[in-house]
Amino acid sequence: MRRGRIFFLLALIVFLGLVAVVLVFLRFRPAISPQQPSQVSEPTPVIDVVNVLVTTQKVPRGNVITRDVVSLIPIQRQFFIQGMFSEIKEVEGRLARIDLEAGFILMENMLANSAEELSKTGSDIALYIPRGSVAVAIPIDRLTKASYPVQAGDRVNVAVVHAFVDIDTEYQSKLPNVAGEAIAPGVREPTVYLTAGISAPVGEGTGNAGRAETIPGLGQPIIVVPSEPQRPRLVAQVILQDVTVLSVGNYAASFMSEPSSGVVQQQGEQPPQPPGQAAPPPPKPTPEFVSLIVTPQDALMLTYLMANGAQFTLHLRSAGDNSRVQIEAETLQYYLNKYNVPIPVKLPYGIEPRVNSPVMPIITFQTPTPNP
Repeated sequence: MRRGRIFFLLALIVFLGLVAVVLVFLRFRPAISPQQPSQVSEPTPVIDVVNVLVTTQKVPRGNVITRDVVSLIPIQRQFFIQGMFSEIKEVEGRLARIDLEAGFILMENMLANSAEELSKTGSDIALYIPRGSVAVAIPIDRLTKASYPVQAGDRVNVAVVHAFVDIDTEYQSKLPNVAGEAIAPGVREPTVYLTAGISAPVGEGTGNAGRAETIPGLGQPIIVVPSEPQRPRLVAQVILQDVTVLSVGNYAASFMSEPSSGVVQQQGEQPPQPPGQAAPPPPKPTPEFVSLIVTPQDALMLTYLMANGAQFTLHLRSAGDNSRVQIEAETLQYYLNKYNVPIPVKLPYGIEPRVNSPVMPIITFQTPTPNP
């Protein structure tokens, strides 16, 4: 009994020792961090670049390209196109064909080798016409050009007014025709002939071909002839929408609104001012026509309308508005129906004094004379 108790105590001591050894091992063993996955470094992609020449300041047309107005900047080779320059010596001493703003990438077609070559490039304003389009000039006045606010670069609609009349399809003359009458029949060997003539000049009523009518209540037939020449029938329609204005007036008004040498010459012909008195600004010439950028077909259409004396009107569009709308042609019948305009009834009384046509008041503006 005593011996069994001794064996139990020895076994308990051995167990506690093993537990103590395990605890000491776990406490003092080195911390083993989990292995991190090794990061594989990707190679940095190599971008193939090439240097191109750009302008560092504005270079007006005709100026010489020098080293101090250009610089090299890198661009990706995939964006390099034929005509760009990679070395300053390729452009140094050449002339600018057009006005070059700062930051322009120089191209071969922007430069000329000499003044003679530069003079063959045409006008500056032609550079603003896109390929496939042309410029055509149409006459304007203060009313048709929206009181002259339209400037180069604006977008406008072009409206036109036509006057239609009835004509004889064979004679191609305005109706009604003039009647002729046989004056005296006679016989001339070997044929029979009639002597005929016009009984009245064209448009004077008597002699015009009229229509037969019967007087109500009398039964008497009469010939009714017009009391005046035929009145034309008017129609107005917008024929072009969202058209770009290339220039305005009979001077070189481009998008920069720079007058040509003709205007400068007029300024030089002004009489000299007294000493100490500032010269007044020269009056701006009144534009007589406006040039529009249109398709070749539209340009031919405008030319045809001008040859037929059509009346043009420009409608100034809002900036940035390139919408197109369906516009109905304006006629007298459309006007009466659309805006509910009634035809006045024939009343047994009227307003005195008699007014054959409305007379609107005229407003005049006087420009104050500036103090010297």
